[in-house]
Parts: sequence; structure tokens; C-alpha cells
Amino acid sequence: MPKSKLTLLVDGNWLLMSRLSVLNNNYVDDFELCQDLKLLMIKSINVVLRTFPFIDNVIFCADGGSWRNKIEIPSCLHHEEEGQLVEYKGTRTRSTDVNWDVIFDGYNDFISVLQQTGITACKEKDIEGDDWIYHWSKYLNSQGTNCIVWSKDNDLKQLVHTDSNKCFTIWWNKDYGVFTDEHEENEFDFMFNYAYSQNEELFNNIVSKSVNTTQINPKHIVINKILKGDGSDNILPIILRKSKPDAEKKFKISSKDIDYSLDYNNDEAVLSYLHSVLSSKKYLNKVEHTEQEIFDHFKYNRQLVVLEDSSYPENILEVFNENTEYNLNKDFTSAEHQIQAYSNKLKGLLDII
Repeated sequence: MPKSKLTLLVDGNWLLMSRLSVLNNNYVDDFELCQDLKLLMIKSINVVLRTFPFIDNVIFCADGGSWRNKIEIPSCLHHEEEGQLVEYKGTRTRSTDVNWDVIFDGYNDFISVLQQTGITACKEKDIEGDDWIYHWSKYLNSQGTNCIVWSKDNDLKQLVHTDSNKCFTIWWNKDYGVFTDEHEENEFDFMFNYAYSQNEELFNNIVSKSVNTTQINPKHIVINKILKGDGSDNILPIILRKSKPDAEKKFKISSKDIDYSLDYNNDEAVLSYLHSVLSSKKYLNKVEHTEQEIFDHFKYNRQLVVLEDSSYPENILEVFNENTEYNLNKDFTSAEHQIQAYSNKLKGLLDII
């Protein structure tokens, strides 16, 4: 099977929602909105492909629910007064202005059209788009294929990667530029390693077309979210400190108290770190939960946040292992024509009515 040199990994649900926000409130008919939304998603992908013509493949990654909602929630995260649990992404609400049944039925149809016309599109029960992007970026990099993650989801920045052959995964969005982890340049590799020089050229081409470029350590993204949480995903901070024992206001752990070198997968290291923080003068007797409860919360947040094999249930990893083949294709012409033809037919029927 021909192998991709550079694959665009599309965060499908982000693309859907961002384009819906552009079109919403401009339509009387929900079905017409849905059809134009499909076409706008394709046009948006084609803009990226024109920006980076050296992309030779696209994989569309969609949400199918989340296995994370089945993780046991630590008792310290029960709402004390209501006796309820803190549900992952449980605070998200949908606008009542949108007919979501029509939108999501149309989205499923869109994914089917992509698959029928040769574009690799992934959607499975209990697997989020982030999970698919993790799987494909890891697998493709292991096969020597570079990846661009196209999204505005900051969680996906943890996937940026560059190996010894300069094979890379980068996070890209036109508003924020390129994010990549640090990699030591080696002139010998560039001169005598063909894979390295080819990947270096691809990487530099992407950088040259980006508004801004920023180097990050992906580990920092993970540690920060585990400790501080994320309101948009309803992931709560593991430590809330009062300025005084009897004060009402609470504060998250401060950035200067975060050890970004922490091995977050090493429970002994985590316990030692938490003990040092909680026993310090700044936090002692000013934190609501016990050290053990905070450690349990850390492990829970870790499984919600970290995109690594160690986070996933076996049944999800099995699905990943069954999905390693892709169509080498970036041509959306057939999909666009099929959707446009249906749109024209639908508008014709509406004109008759």
C-alpha cells in the first residue's frame, strides 16, 4: 500500500461546530442549513490543502461518544449537597436555536459520503475525535509519516512530536501557528539522512506558511491540565487552596508551584510531589481534601487528560489496533459533487412545495 508522507488529521467535531457558528441564524430551513454546512466543511478542508499542497492524505476524525464517562469517579468529587457526581464534559450545553437531530443526522451522512468516496473517516461508539487523532498520529509517525493536527483544541498540543529522523506531528491552526516540541538540530543527519532532510523540508515549508511558530513541551500541557483542570471539559482542579484557613475564596495551585518535570505516570513520584506541596506553609491546613483524596483525583484527571496507551481501556486499544489501514487520498471532489447534487435536488423539492 502506498504510504503518506504528510497526513492532515482533521478534528471533525471542532470543524463541524466552528462552521455551524458561521452559518447559524441565516437559514429558515434546517435541512438547507445542514447541506450548506457539509459543503462549507469541505471548502474549509480544501483551503488547508491549498495552503499546504504537499499534504498527500486526509483522515477525518469524529466523536462517537466517550469511554471517559464510564471511568469510576472518586468519592471526593461527589457534590456534597446534591449527592451527584462530577460528569466529564457534563457542563456543556447545546443551543436551543439549532435542530440538533438534523445536524447530527447530516453529520453522520457527511462521514458516510467521505467513506464512500475514498476519504478515510473514523467514527466509533465511545471513541472521541481526540482519541482517533492520538491513534493516527502515533501510528503514522511510527511508519515514518508526518502529521498536521488541524484543530483549536489545546489538549491536542500534547501530541506534538519530533523523532530522530525529524518525522513530526505538529498542531496547526491559522490563528495560532505551529506548535512543536524541541528537537536538537543535527547537520550530519540533514546532509546524509534522506528521511531527515525530506522531513526537515516539509517542516520548514509548513513553518514558512504559518503566521506564528511556537516551541512547546507537550508534557507541560498535560501536567497543567491534570493539576488545574479545565472548565470546558468539567475537569476540576485537584487542589483548591484558601488564602487563610477560614477564608471563603479558593485558588488553584499556582504555576510556580507546579513541577513540570514531574513523571505523571509514576505514582510514587506523584505522591512525593503532592506531599511536598500540601505540607508546605502555603498549603498546609488550607486545602479541603486529604492527601489521599487529592492523589485519587490526580489519577482520575490523568486518565481523562493523557493521550497515551496507558490511559485507554483494552477494548478501545483493540479498536485502534484494528484501524491501521487508510486510503491515500486528499481529493474531496466526488464528496462535494455528491453533496451538491443532493442539495440541488432538495432545493428543487422546496421550490415545488
